[in-house]
Amino acid sequence: MKITLEVPDSHAGFLLELLRNLPFVKLREQPAKTATPDETAHLLSSPANAERLYAALERDRRGERETHALPASI
Repeated sequence: MKITLEVPDSHAGFLLELLRNLPFVKLREQPAKTATPDETAHLLSSPANAERLYAALERDRRGERETHALPASI
């Protein structure tokens, strides 16, 4: 199965980092865009945020998933 996910640039770094950590996901490399701030590095720079992100990845590995809709204003 092939799924294409279009994500706003403001969320792309974060989602790519999450997807890279899932063993069943293969990412196709895209041509490099202009340099953008690394949102994931920013989020991981805070110990509290890093703990929440890693806890979310661990819950996903255990199959404990939640579905949320993105706000319409994005």
